[in-house]
Amino acid sequence: MSIFNVIGHHSLFYTFNTENMTFNEEVFIVGKIHRVLGGQPTNYVQVRLSQVGDMHYGPLVKPLANLAIKNTGFDIQTGLKLTGKAKLKLFRGRKNFSGFDSELYAFKSKIIFKGRINSYQVFGSQEENAYHEYRHFIWRTFGSLELDWFYYTLLTGDKSKIEDNDREVMRTLGLSHLMAISGLHIGIMFAISFWISKFACWGVLSITRNNHAQRFHLRLFYALAGLVIAFIYVYLSGMSVSAIRAYSMILLATLVYFLKRNISKPRLLLIAASLTLLLDPFVLLNVGWYFSFIAVTAIFIAVVHYHTDFVTPMSWLFQLVKVQFYIGILLAPLSIFIFQGVSLAGLFTNLVAIPLLTFVIFPFILVGIALSYLVNITDVLELFDGLFNGLLQSTIEVLGSNGWWNSGKIELITLLFIYCVFIFLFVEPMRKLVWWPIILYGVYRLTIIQPRWEIDVFDVGHGTSVLVTSQGKGLLYDLGAKYFNKYAIFEHVVQPHIVANDIELAYTILSHQDKDHIGGVEELYRFDRFESLAEFHKGNTHSHCELKSLQLNNVFVETLWPMFDLGSKNNNSCVVKISDGKVSLLLPGDIERKAEFKLIEHYPLGRLTSTILLAPHHGSKTSSSDEFIRAVNPEIAIYSRSYHSQWKLPHNEVINRYRESDVVQLDTAINGHINIKVFDGELVLSKARTAKEFWFLR
Repeated sequence: MSIFNVIGHHSLFYTFNTENMTFNEEVFIVGKIHRVLGGQPTNYVQVRLSQVGDMHYGPLVKPLANLAIKNTGFDIQTGLKLTGKAKLKLFRGRKNFSGFDSELYAFKSKIIFKGRINSYQVFGSQEENAYHEYRHFIWRTFGSLELDWFYYTLLTGDKSKIEDNDREVMRTLGLSHLMAISGLHIGIMFAISFWISKFACWGVLSITRNNHAQRFHLRLFYALAGLVIAFIYVYLSGMSVSAIRAYSMILLATLVYFLKRNISKPRLLLIAASLTLLLDPFVLLNVGWYFSFIAVTAIFIAVVHYHTDFVTPMSWLFQLVKVQFYIGILLAPLSIFIFQGVSLAGLFTNLVAIPLLTFVIFPFILVGIALSYLVNITDVLELFDGLFNGLLQSTIEVLGSNGWWNSGKIELITLLFIYCVFIFLFVEPMRKLVWWPIILYGVYRLTIIQPRWEIDVFDVGHGTSVLVTSQGKGLLYDLGAKYFNKYAIFEHVVQPHIVANDIELAYTILSHQDKDHIGGVEELYRFDRFESLAEFHKGNTHSHCELKSLQLNNVFVETLWPMFDLGSKNNNSCVVKISDGKVSLLLPGDIERKAEFKLIEHYPLGRLTSTILLAPHHGSKTSSSDEFIRAVNPEIAIYSRSYHSQWKLPHNEVINRYRESDVVQLDTAINGHINIKVFDGELVLSKARTAKEFWFLR
């Protein structure tokens, strides 16, 4: 049944017929703007397509496309219908071992295309559904407040209004879960609706003095009212994984209560998990599913012996602390695996935040919505918003950046071992056998042999960024590009890898001044204040690298070029050779034939010879001359380039030259992030696009 369910879902909701589409020419499209990703001068929108060329999509299967629209001259909003001609290409993102996986996100979100719209017409929003009208109303109500993004996210589940700095603050304080519609929010909504309906019935019965009210099962009415309002909230908040899980558990618990059936908490949790997987088995690719169910499991474990008789404020506080402790312990391994760290402040901030959200903030915003229909309550909203924002800012000042502990990453097998130990500890019949997984994991760790050094060629699109690591110390060659003066490859791809693997960035070399090589200098400065640039550039980002040699633990690093100015940025690229005496790597930047010949003339035969060569200039035909390939005599050549290269790199002539020399060719556009572990003269290759493919093919 599970296999049938997965195949059925994939066929119905995740399969799009793109085989007969033409991607090199303009094609007619029809769709509705689903989300605005960026504003003027170049609008970047997400469109839910109902037609692409001759292909029409039904209501169940409507793919999304991320499209750029230049110079619209008006404010583009969600819900608008759009027709026009666009150049589309299949969505393909960068694939790295660390950092955000855009391709996995695109698959889960059904983002199939990206491209640009050249001519278009936009129609009014008269077809806008209740879903979009609700979101616009919420933003109109709270959009002028300091914490507008927080209220909007709480009520809609849409995180597009959250700025990066606010997102980082919530992560550091351990409050990120408050921005994801989950059991806490659904439970609050159910409870509020339950008690409002109960109060309303009490009022009606008090006024009418109906002596026959006992004939009705009023508690069933209260619960149904709570379930209906909670479901409306789940729908309007985007039907997220955690929201569906929470609602299914409330629905099951209510059903069990009224059927007078006794069902254990673990069984209730398993049924809820089964329901969510039945609705969409691909939630297994969503890390929120794991966080959600582990958190609920922690709550069940914490309250297993808790009795509600004679509840005092101190016992309630103790129980809240206990629940937070269990949640923190059980979620910590997964947090380390996903985010390479744990929020230390979470235990303390949640003790205040959860009661505050439950009894103050959530009722406040619900009352605000209700009253805003009737009267102008802007002053009242601003007063309460100022109090909440002041509390948040005070918390930030007290904790600063100390609320988050960067732990470095752990392997999947380590994560599974930790949870295996938890299972053995919490399941009483298995507690005596807990030493078995510990012994097995210890044996596994003893069999691991650490490499002498590693090479990471990141998938950065068109550009270059290579990290060489030996015993925890690293040398970074180039930073990659920076897009729209906002998105830096170093910050989003390279830095997460350095932090996750607990690498000390000892040296940074900038090959030359092209933007696809030094796009992240500002982000590098924020990361290490240019300390890593001191050795080869003396902290100056606009200088040629100095010619010198040094030892990086197990490897010898030598800069070979530029010896003199050849009059172009490309030919003045810093050429670096890294070797352990048996295996060597040559990093030539964007040098072209002129610089290649100068290197061959200056250095004796065998000096340039290297096991691995980063193909010069991303595989351009102006580089990788036959003479240079023979001088280097590599076993492996690696192209660092984008998949949709406007320069059609690597050029066929270059591919043929390496092929004729029997060189193995790797490509970040095809293979993704390439990791090479160097043992005692032996290479072990890992490719991110293969390692992170899951079950489906690209």
